Amino acid sequence: MPHSTQPFIHLYVWPERFLYLGPSTTTSLHRNHAATWLVAQTGSLRVTLGDGTVLENEVVYIPPETEFRTTQAESLIAALYWEPESASFRRATAKFATAIARAFPCRYTGSAKLAELYAPEATRQDADQLIANLFGLDELGGAQDAIQDARIATAIAFLRKSPQAYDSIHGLAARVHLSASRFAHLFKQEVGVPVRRYVLWQKMRHALDLAMAGESLTNAALTAGFADSAHLSRTVRSIQGVAPEFLFRHRQRLVVHK
Repeated sequence: MPHSTQPFIHLYVWPERFLYLGPSTTTSLHRNHAATWLVAQTGSLRVTLGDGTVLENEVVYIPPETEFRTTQAESLIAALYWEPESASFRRATAKFATAIARAFPCRYTGSAKLAELYAPEATRQDADQLIANLFGLDELGGAQDAIQDARIATAIAFLRKSPQAYDSIHGLAARVHLSASRFAHLFKQEVGVPVRRYVLWQKMRHALDLAMAGESLTNAALTAGFADSAHLSRTVRSIQGVAPEFLFRHRQRLVVHK
């Protein structure tokens, strides 16, 4: 791991999850669609849930759609965001109690090994294998979703690929030959969130992908289907607790593994 006061920031990106390694920051109260693991490279983390509960240790787990805010850690951190409808998430967490937020020492998870991913030669395949090992698996498998209803699976595939093309729940429901009300019910049942929140999550991911590829935040926002860059910033704040500029003002130190 670098010892510079300005280390490189590493972002490992998969279709259903992403892993951030770099400096932390204090965030506002927010909630996102993904399950979140936060790991301090040294020392501990402090996370406050929406109900005021404080979690403090080397590793903190926050279930999907749980309100929380973080206090800036003294060390670099690793943050793993994992979409809960994915088959890889469900396989990795089959033996892990995911219903409640938890804090626990690093020695129980082996998560200190995440520091290996700061090495210049580290690849996304290395990250994939390391994450699998942390959860006691030989491999995580592909990025397919663990969705039972084929119609909802089709809708999710569409939203992952082209979230900017979403126009309304009525239009999306018609694509899979369902009424809007039936579609909304099945989607919430399968994915755990309403359609609109899932669309915002995918639009945010698409916009940040574009920005990481070199687009300005304004162009990335418009291409991803946001009204303007301010709309993107508000969305990122509500989902991640920080403005997108937190990441992109350090673009020259950002290493993206895709």
